[in-house]
Amino acid sequence: MSALVRDELVAGWNAKNALAATRQARIKEATDRLEHCSVDGIGQHTMSVDADVYYAWEAAEPGCWKDKGFRDDFKKRFPETAVNYTARKPMVGYRP
Repeated sequence: MSALVRDELVAGWNAKNALAATRQARIKEATDRLEHCSVDGIGQHTMSVDADVYYAWEAAEPGCWKDKGFRDDFKKRFPETAVNYTARKPMVGYRP
């Protein structure tokens, strides 16, 4: 493999990695501004992962996102993917 090809592969991978990290940081900023609560029948929002990262892991380890252990480990290694959960207090009626 020529040095030019090797350098391009390394630079391209680093660029994709840096772009994914930047997008994940923006996702974290946006999710931190939102109120996160569980929705009846759906559950609670616990993670927000960049699409490229999600599909890269799914291609490398098919079905990994269905594994709770994998998701918990992923959140520990990449805390920017975790979403802060706020338990919603039960309300009777609506008062603006």
